[in-house]
Parts: sequence; C-alpha cells; structure tokens
Amino acid sequence: MSSEEFDEAVGSIDIGPGTIDPRDFQQRASSVELDHYVAVLLLEAEGQRPLYEESFVLLTAESPEEAAEKAREYGKQQETSYEDENHQQVSWKLKQIVEVKPLEDATFDDGSELYSRFFRNRQAYDSLEPLTEED
Repeated sequence: MSSEEFDEAVGSIDIGPGTIDPRDFQQRASSVELDHYVAVLLLEAEGQRPLYEESFVLLTAESPEEAAEKAREYGKQQETSYEDENHQQVSWKLKQIVEVKPLEDATFDDGSELYSRFFRNRQAYDSLEPLTEED
C-alpha cells in the first residue's frame, strides 16, 4: 500500500464536536532526534575577592553548534548583580564556555559519566581551591 493509498484509507474518526486524525499520531519523517550535550561554563563574581563557578549544564540540541549557542544563552541568563550581606555590589559574569561535549551515554543511570577531560598539569589542577563553608 502506497502512502497516498494509506492516507485515503485511514481518514478521520468522528467523535462528535471534534475529530481525531490518526495521521496526527504518526511519527513525522521531518522530526529530528535531539542529542544530549554537557556544557562546562566558567562564571566569575566581580567583587572584593575573586570567586569563580564552574558549572556543568545538560543540554539537548540537534548539532554541536546549536548546543554551543544554547550554552552561551544559558550562561548569559546566569549573569546577575546583587548586594551581598556586607552591602557590596557583586556581579556574576559569564567568562568562558570551557567546553561543549556530546554525552556518550545518555541513560542517566548510577555511574553514567556526564563529563570528563584529560589534562597534563597535575600541579595546576591541585592548585584549584574549592570554596569551603569557612570562606
């Protein structure tokens, strides 16, 4: 049966005030499957002491280019300014999109890897100072 014959044979179902066309429930050939990406964003708080936030963001997109654009948009949405408890102005700004990578395993089970990266300078890595509650 050709698609034209199928379209004619299926028709609409009269359910009273509205109708249901079964063709509306068929998967569209033009529908595009979205892939999952993880974006690594670096934000900086401009204030008295330097403070940075590295943020890992889950995105869905049709392409790496779209994922990168969505990462930029998300990062810009995170920009904000406010007055802290010491009445000092704090402004968070997107400093960099560090990386946007496709997720290899988007099952999201225990142990699913969301992000990894390779580096050579362990000393620089160790010099990162995580913010503790005392800071």
